[in-house]
Amino acid sequence: MKLKEYTIGFADAMKELKQSPEIFSLAFYDPKDMIDELKNGYKYMIVGRKGVGKSAVSAKLQSDSESYKEYSTLSIMLNEFNYTIFSKTNANIDVQGTKKYLESWQLILLLTIFKYLNNKGTFAENLKFTETIKLIEEFGFNGHFDMQQYVGYLARLKSGKNVDKFNLKYEDLFGYAPNDFNEGISNLNKLMINTILNLELDMNHFVLIDGVDDILRLKTSHLEILSSLIRSVDILNERLFNKNNFSIKFLLFIREDILTLISDPDLNKILRDGKISLNWVDNPSDLKQIVELRLRMSNDSEENSLWDSIYDFPLNRSGKSSWELLLEHTLYKPRDVLQFLEISRELYPNNEKVDYYEMMNTIKKYSSDYLIGEMKNELSGFIPDEAINSLTSVFQKIGTTQFRLDVFSRYMNDQTTQNKSFKISTIKDLLLKLFEAGYIGQIMDDAGESVNFKHRNPMTNIDFERQFIIHRGIVRGLGIAQ
Repeated sequence: MKLKEYTIGFADAMKELKQSPEIFSLAFYDPKDMIDELKNGYKYMIVGRKGVGKSAVSAKLQSDSESYKEYSTLSIMLNEFNYTIFSKTNANIDVQGTKKYLESWQLILLLTIFKYLNNKGTFAENLKFTETIKLIEEFGFNGHFDMQQYVGYLARLKSGKNVDKFNLKYEDLFGYAPNDFNEGISNLNKLMINTILNLELDMNHFVLIDGVDDILRLKTSHLEILSSLIRSVDILNERLFNKNNFSIKFLLFIREDILTLISDPDLNKILRDGKISLNWVDNPSDLKQIVELRLRMSNDSEENSLWDSIYDFPLNRSGKSSWELLLEHTLYKPRDVLQFLEISRELYPNNEKVDYYEMMNTIKKYSSDYLIGEMKNELSGFIPDEAINSLTSVFQKIGTTQFRLDVFSRYMNDQTTQNKSFKISTIKDLLLKLFEAGYIGQIMDDAGESVNFKHRNPMTNIDFERQFIIHRGIVRGLGIAQ
């Protein structure tokens, strides 16, 4: 079978869900039963590096809900969420940490749920539900608003606009005026939660929250918004999710490196109980199984391994199997290996097999066209753009795979277009992010025979006194002598 006849899929899981939803029934691989845990267990947060498949888990849940109708899903994408406006909805100034935006997040999420349930029409005859919907409207939260409009209205309330209307309705309902903004929102939240708890749901409803990556482009103080979101989800799940009955559960998909930016002590307890860490380093054979399932969507051959039948060349050419050769040029992510397959199809569409030289050519194109771009994207938001844009030139000017901090710093400052040099703190931050993501490693002995990369050994820590080494995939893509 020719390579061009294989269907590999899309790099973006959400695009794949829309264009080829059948892929999730045929080729989704879940060796740790994450889907079952999210649906039936306590865990509700999928955490992992960029490209490890977090959005694929979300897409699988959505795909199954459409196919089997056993539960329903509501997807909330925060890519274009206006954090700046939301920051105006904070609690009183003396409230800090996860509590700062706690009630505001709960309100926005609960309003979104009520709009979703109301649109389904299931509870049109439920008096308590219809009364609550009417109250929400009377408080000023129009049922036709989208999430951004809810946020805008809430921010105006916090600033004092429309607050008289809100307070009059509040006093009419509760018999007294709220002491402050936070009390008013808190009691409205309790009203909505109690209404949901008294509904007889006919299936579980999962609210999938994804797309928080753009928070990297905002002020560090806005990370308090994210920590409040996590805490709000934790509280709402405690109140609304009951695995022994039909209920509502919020699921959060978030990058591991974003979580490291949050210093709130409340977060550690929440993560210990609520997160599932997604990575493929512990058992690379699971990563290979993803490849096999993708290939078998197009080829029902009885071969034990379609990968080994396509990328078939003697071990003595490289000393490694074709799979080992690929892994040492990747960061052990599904997106990495699937992009490699797609580039193989582009370069050799009429091949049935790929030999060693063709594979090395594919690896070079994969590294230059994909991996280097992923490296820059993963740094975006953490590191100044000028430093990111200088990085590939610096690696090439160093000219070898190994370097020390002082050499790297000198070349970085040679590249700057500004009159001032990069601060050493900025350069160390850049190296730290590269190290944490696996794009550089460290040489651990004088002979250079022991090398540590974070993506292969998560327990290793950076040491700025040691020599660094550039990941082989980046080296191949930049044409650096090895």
